[in-house]
Amino acid sequence: MPNAQFYIGHFNRGSGYRRAGEFRKALVDFQKVVALKPRFARGYHARGLVYADLGKLDKALPDLDQAIKLNREDWSAYYSRATLRRAEGDYEAALQDLKTADDLNPSMKEIGLLRAMIFADKGAVTVARAEINKIISNGGGNASSYYARAEVAFAEDRFDAAEEDLDKALKQSSDFGAAHLLMGRILEKRGDTAGAKAQYQKAVKAPVAFLESRSVTREAQQRLDALEPGGADRNDGVKSTPVASASDDETTATVRPKMGSGECRLYLPTTGLTVSTPCDQ
Repeated sequence: MPNAQFYIGHFNRGSGYRRAGEFRKALVDFQKVVALKPRFARGYHARGLVYADLGKLDKALPDLDQAIKLNREDWSAYYSRATLRRAEGDYEAALQDLKTADDLNPSMKEIGLLRAMIFADKGAVTVARAEINKIISNGGGNASSYYARAEVAFAEDRFDAAEEDLDKALKQSSDFGAAHLLMGRILEKRGDTAGAKAQYQKAVKAPVAFLESRSVTREAQQRLDALEPGGADRNDGVKSTPVASASDDETTATVRPKMGSGECRLYLPTTGLTVSTPCDQ
């Protein structure tokens, strides 16, 4: 009979696989976590994020629901569910999740950034820009915040402002795929085909993690294809819809997990954050 304490090792190894982009191996480990520790909220949270990485939102959202049911005090689960709900276009439900996350952890600027992006998705760009500017002026000027403000500026056809913020974002994070994609769109709008192609190629080669990065890779490849001689412009919008392209096949992990030290680490989507908590939560 499996030792239930091995769930810690499976959890942390699965997190490592996920960070490396080996989503099917990560899924195998998180399946074992849920089987060994069925009331471990972060197990469902982690498995839900991997399902999202694989484009399976129909499986991801129920796992996030279960994670929240088991632990209603974890702001990160509400944040993750808001990210998935945004991807589905369920903006009001996403904003409600972000309100709960903010109530639980008001110091996390990433919550405000995601909220701003949802406002931008809804067309409330003035509100979105004001929220992002507030975050940046309060010391939150990181790659994500500059990218978010660039997206808003792009939506308003303020390409110079968008490019300036993208330069700042890429200076801090040179492999930021979404920033390269948006920079490519700006250059393409200006007629700089060669420059746009170079940015799209960087976006395609950027690390893949979570559904937004998967959609970035897909859109960048579409733009490259469209810019080839005789290529059709198949996607003239800024945003992409994540694609459920992965199969249900699961690769069996071969490394035996260690029991661990009692700390579980969970990598959150879109933020680059790793949350560490005791493994009994």
